Amino acid sequence: MSHGWPGYQGLEPHGFPHTATPSHGDPEAAHRLFPWLYIARSHRKRFLLGTPHKVESQHLQRYLAEFNYRLNRRTMETNRFHRLVRACLTTDTIIWLIAVPDQA
Repeated sequence: MSHGWPGYQGLEPHGFPHTATPSHGDPEAAHRLFPWLYIARSHRKRFLLGTPHKVESQHLQRYLAEFNYRLNRRTMETNRFHRLVRACLTTDTIIWLIAVPDQA
């Protein structure tokens, strides 16, 4: 679903159906139809301007992954402890074996 950008039309033959809701003539229509799109884009721009010192193209995917992680978990602050305990109890223990050199 988009606000009518024609760049998405080429995705339909690849199995991604596209529903366009044109917002031409009314600049506020897109904001009413897709408010979180513009909020997330605004926050992403602010994140990239403020957090890393220099955004290099080779690390851009990692910066965007961190932004998505923070954005998706911003409302989970109240139950963070319970989620951490649940993750600890349901995850298998990782045992690291450290090789100690022979003392001869």
